[in-house]
Amino acid sequence: MDKKVQSIKWLYLTAFLIPVLAMAQEKEKETKIDEVVLVGYNKVSKKDVTNAVSSVKGEALKDMPVNSAAEAIQGRLAGVQVQASEGKPGGDVDITIRGGTSITGSNAPLYIVDGIQMDNAMTILSPKEIESIEVLKDASSTSIYGSRGANGVVLITTKSGRKKAITTINYNGFTGVRKIMNTLDVLDPYEFVLYQYELYKKNGVIGDADDIAFNTRYGSTYKELEKYKSVQRRDWQDELFGNEAFNFTHNLSVNGGSEKSAFSFTLNHVDEDGIMLGSGFKRSMANFKYDYDISKKLKFGINARYGRSLTNGVGTSSSGSQSNNRLRNSVRYQPFEGGSTVPVDDFDPSYATNTNLVNPLLLNDNEVRDHRINDLLLNAYLNYNITKDLTFRSVVGYVQRDISTNQFWGTVTAQARANADMPIVQLDRSQTRRITNTNTLNYTKKFGQHKLDVLLGQEIIQTDGESSTNYVKWFPKSILPNEAFANIAAATPPPGLIQDAARTAVIAPDRLASFFGRVNYIFANKYIFTASVRADGSNVFMKGNQWGYFPAASLAWKVKEEKFLKDVDWLNELKLRVGYGLSGNNRITSYLWANFYNINANNGYVFGTSVTPGAAVSTTQTNPNVKWEATVSKNAGIDFEFFKGRLYGSVDGYITDTKDLLVLAKVPFPGYANQFQNSGKTRNKGLEFTVGGSVIDKENFGWKIDANISTNKNTILSLGSGTAAGQDYYLVQSGGIGGFDFIAKVGSSVGTYYGYVTEGRYEISDFDYNASTKVYTLKAGVPSSSAIALGAKAVQPGDLKLRDLNGDGQITDADRQELGSALPKFYGGFNQTFRYKNFDMSLFFNFSVGNKVYNANKIENTTQYLYRDNNMDAAVADRWRWFDNDGVKVTDPTQLAALNANTTMWTPPTGQYILHSYGIEDGSFLRLNNVTLGYTLPKGSLEMIGVKNFRLYATVNNLFVITGYSGYDPEASTRRNPLTPGVDYAAYPRSRFFVTGVDITF
Repeated sequence: MDKKVQSIKWLYLTAFLIPVLAMAQEKEKETKIDEVVLVGYNKVSKKDVTNAVSSVKGEALKDMPVNSAAEAIQGRLAGVQVQASEGKPGGDVDITIRGGTSITGSNAPLYIVDGIQMDNAMTILSPKEIESIEVLKDASSTSIYGSRGANGVVLITTKSGRKKAITTINYNGFTGVRKIMNTLDVLDPYEFVLYQYELYKKNGVIGDADDIAFNTRYGSTYKELEKYKSVQRRDWQDELFGNEAFNFTHNLSVNGGSEKSAFSFTLNHVDEDGIMLGSGFKRSMANFKYDYDISKKLKFGINARYGRSLTNGVGTSSSGSQSNNRLRNSVRYQPFEGGSTVPVDDFDPSYATNTNLVNPLLLNDNEVRDHRINDLLLNAYLNYNITKDLTFRSVVGYVQRDISTNQFWGTVTAQARANADMPIVQLDRSQTRRITNTNTLNYTKKFGQHKLDVLLGQEIIQTDGESSTNYVKWFPKSILPNEAFANIAAATPPPGLIQDAARTAVIAPDRLASFFGRVNYIFANKYIFTASVRADGSNVFMKGNQWGYFPAASLAWKVKEEKFLKDVDWLNELKLRVGYGLSGNNRITSYLWANFYNINANNGYVFGTSVTPGAAVSTTQTNPNVKWEATVSKNAGIDFEFFKGRLYGSVDGYITDTKDLLVLAKVPFPGYANQFQNSGKTRNKGLEFTVGGSVIDKENFGWKIDANISTNKNTILSLGSGTAAGQDYYLVQSGGIGGFDFIAKVGSSVGTYYGYVTEGRYEISDFDYNASTKVYTLKAGVPSSSAIALGAKAVQPGDLKLRDLNGDGQITDADRQELGSALPKFYGGFNQTFRYKNFDMSLFFNFSVGNKVYNANKIENTTQYLYRDNNMDAAVADRWRWFDNDGVKVTDPTQLAALNANTTMWTPPTGQYILHSYGIEDGSFLRLNNVTLGYTLPKGSLEMIGVKNFRLYATVNNLFVITGYSGYDPEASTRRNPLTPGVDYAAYPRSRFFVTGVDITF
């Protein structure tokens, strides 16, 4: 095992166990509050929970100066993976609970905010307004949400005011600066020109076109190239991503209440620059909650939330393909001034054509993207106590999201250059709306040693919306982006050409009608039984398949309450839990069982000077037999607490099987590209361990720790009809540079890389040499990588060598194999908080072990492909050499072997980009995600001016990462497909964030 990886694993284990052992020895008393958790439509005591539920209270998040709740919970909940796909401001955050169950569909959990479903809720909520987050992980808890609970449920409760409380005002604000953590090493100017010398002079013909081109661009003699040792280097990565990005965040909350009412009003504003020039993020949010007791029996409440955000900048690669990779230009553009007939800061169209590169700063100025999101949530509830034991509750909610994206491509971009060098604008608009109504009856009764809690409910949900895209070409070359966005009529088509018509689409209405019930029974405060069932009717499926039924049951035994443990002082809680449940998934487009005509410009025809929209059937073939995807989960767990709350935690083991997967399969029918089918099965099984407590609890000093570690093994059990006859797999393209670089195979996990094994390079011993012709010919029996890696050119010494896995003497597609999985063997986090008098400090780590990362940047930057004058990865400086120190080409085998005795890298191949094992790296890491130091003034210090609490703090986010990964960041994952995770291609680099802030309560 690699020593660095081994040391990282020991570091995880040591940091995890030492505080736990210390807690077992420290016996000072600590009182713990009997927590209440939300488990779906009502709350229960945490001690009475029978399911797998992880929770984090707002108190644990209050000192985290981050702008997204998703960032705040990263690494804090067992079985919950939170991964920022890249480091751009306002970037997407993926949350996966107990591994992904779906293959081609979304694995995002269901988010419920104050009782209302709200997509992407974790990225649009400020951590400061969260009261609690509960994550339902097994089907015995999620099945109460039926068709929406297959990927887990995240229940978020925002803060409310308190009745009979005086009005308090809290302000929490912080400011900080972000800096890029690291850059990719590339060839310096001298190394660059030496490499170009080999590319141009490889034929060894003096006076040919290549020889003349090199002399004109770089210098006429080999010795003359030494001047590049002193040429000023331009670090394009630093110029593009080295911006000092400032952040200003303000949180203001006002809370209070009277005898019968309570209110809470919060404001949040974020203004954040990105480390990449021209990028940034702004967000403003307001939330108002009001609760009122109409009478002793009748209560009423409303919640109104509005948020708007603006994300500027194109990022690095909008979809991650080679043609729009902005990161590629900053890495591969020539690393110095000059070298062209046009100055480097001016646009040279011939240089762009010959190199497929544009100056990254010019390109950044010529690509503009403004992405705006407006979110509205309105909900109200009515609570009526029919009797002291029977309560009726009705909740009505409305959620609306409006998205508008304006994109501009200026004259130097590839899009404009393919359009007569004239700018282009694309305007995208969409709106989605969701209406929810939930009505429940809750009956609770205690009689003797019995406690009964019965819930009955009914729910309806409707989602609909529309979208439009307007792609407008031929703007005047001098037009500015904002002018183009505001006046698309300024675009004038050349004679004989017409503009594309706007494309519009209607989001098919998604309707869900549900009925559900749950019974919770406790006997003698020892034995707990919970059972639930939900029936969901969905218009996604055809009549006959519309209804899905999702039952669940769980048991818990409070062993501590038994007589034989009742008087054991050091044991405060011991509870055993088992659960079984079925949940579902219907996350596909509605009405796919019927043929409808789509009306848009793509199906149109030209009439006069415009395109008249036409109608055509969808390219997705109908399937009247498609039905619910079903997830069956089995869970067993133990909850424990020792030494009067000094040490507490839980252990859970689970098996989750998902069958009848809703897969978008390719079909061989004319006119159709694909069809949704129920095809395949997956399994996730794993263990979760959570521990926490107080290591030291003295009057002037305290040390607490909370830690969790989880393991999950994902296995594809069946792919159904998704494979060809006689096969148990199919190949998947990540959409980057490596073709079919993933495999979905029965017996393997989702996210398995698939490619060639790197054998190194071809050496002199692999060839026969003809001294008269000076030609190297590959020996008989030595497999040739020519067709796969070298663009079909003859193999030469120093070329990339791939392993012949099947032993047939040649390198073909059949020599690919599985190269590891993007899924970690285990992951987790641990948080330590320290208190010394009025000072406080927290250290929060998260880690991942055993996952592989596909470093696609590394593959691209060590592959020549079609273009010269491209800079390369610094490793290329150690490549095979054909020219000696005088610039003379060497062909003699003995001399050539001596020339390359100390080089190890192969010649960058000129063939297509392929995935080979050189690009697969260990992605294990330990990250110090957050370190905070705070000071709170003694109570009463500022009471004379109305200040109840005053705290100053300083924080560093992403302080360091211990990893063996050579790319920007081991957590990068730029694909949105569950089958292709862990691809680091053109990701926006992560940054380090230095923060200072103040927290004041009046």
